[in-house]
Amino acid sequence: MFQFHGECRRKFGMDLGEQVWEEINRCFDAMPICALVDNRILCVHGGIPSLDIKNDFFKLVSQIPCPLRDPENESPLAWELLWNDPLSNEINDLENINNEFISNVRRGTGFFFSSKALNDFLQQNSLSYVVRAHEVQQQGFKVQLNGRLLTVFSSSHYCGGENEAATVLCDSNKLRLIRLDTSS
Repeated sequence: MFQFHGECRRKFGMDLGEQVWEEINRCFDAMPICALVDNRILCVHGGIPSLDIKNDFFKLVSQIPCPLRDPENESPLAWELLWNDPLSNEINDLENINNEFISNVRRGTGFFFSSKALNDFLQQNSLSYVVRAHEVQQQGFKVQLNGRLLTVFSSSHYCGGENEAATVLCDSNKLRLIRLDTSS
């Protein structure tokens, strides 16, 4: 499940690999939980929060502890920003949807969020788009939820798969998706 840990051990040996993995995680603990680009584009690992925070989102994000070693227990907001996913067409459990969010049974944690939840969040926080990662995309990226959500996956051939890699260029409130050539 956690491929990066195993990859560190394979590349650097058991002891040094463990140390490398621990140090990289210490860096991750201190990284920003999200970023705001051009004052209109939210970049986040997972997705939008289900928490009822209305217009206080950026204030609450600024209060997330740093370093954040245990997001699940230290900050429910951070946990959801890391783990929440968009609701896809294959999820048809809409009778259990609550406030445009539904428990993410696929991951066993976090929530799926609907297009309406995303639109409400964007409007409440004066945002235009959310750019996220967190889910492998065959073409390296996926445009979702009426073009307001972009999933960008920058690791090609993830876990031995055949997926492409992509990146996004954000400039003047415009997004340009760039597929990376990983054939060589």
